[in-house]
Amino acid sequence: MISSVGPVPLAVVWVLVGLAIAMLVASVVRAPAIEGVPRPRSLVVDMLLLGLLAGRAAFVIWHLGDYAQDPWGVLRIGDGGFLVWPAMVAGLGWGAWRLRRWPSLRRPVVAAALAGVLSWAVLSAGAGWLQQSRVTLPAISLTSLQGESIALADTQGTPVVVNLWASWCGPCRREMPVLARAQQRHPDIRFLFVNQGETREEVEGFIAAEQLTLDNVLLDEAALTAERLQVHAYPTTLFFDGQGRLQQIHLGELSAAGLQSKLDSL
Repeated sequence: MISSVGPVPLAVVWVLVGLAIAMLVASVVRAPAIEGVPRPRSLVVDMLLLGLLAGRAAFVIWHLGDYAQDPWGVLRIGDGGFLVWPAMVAGLGWGAWRLRRWPSLRRPVVAAALAGVLSWAVLSAGAGWLQQSRVTLPAISLTSLQGESIALADTQGTPVVVNLWASWCGPCRREMPVLARAQQRHPDIRFLFVNQGETREEVEGFIAAEQLTLDNVLLDEAALTAERLQVHAYPTTLFFDGQGRLQQIHLGELSAAGLQSKLDSL
């Protein structure tokens, strides 16, 4: 399972690829050089930046209640907190407004914007389909802290959130209270906290020290779950629907708003 390229999440990679394709198209579909008229490529970059800013602002406003409890979370854009349609409307709308003054730029900018958006959409959808077809809940059973055997693949007909974590992992420790609160608020979603590579004593010591209330904490000393899911970094959180189909993968720390947006999609 590939969820990132190095430290860069795939969602960001597809945006960068779309931008590169848009810049290439803007260079190929030339516009006459006129003094005082910007280059098509600079206009395309401005459209992207304004769109991203609008998409982030719309996400923050939509989840204002969550960010009110964690204001600094607004700056953690790694939580994947963007709304696509406000970003599209802002970026394309601003571009259309600017092009009214420069008719000579319309052809290259429109072609570049369409190429970039289509490339991003196809790559995002294709990667999502590929992950969904290849990544499934492993057919393994793990032991809970209460000694109960839990089969990961048994969704019980409800959505499942699988969080792979370790107590030595700083981002895992920071996001755990967020996940604990979400588990309490969403009894209709099955949260599985699958510890990787640590002993029962280490896990119990961490939970006691942090005063966490968690259900379904599972022990996986051999890190079989990460191996089967091809996860190479923690924390990684996977979201499955009630039929066990992968819906989203998140690499890295989740904010309350970022987590809630993914739970809403389930």
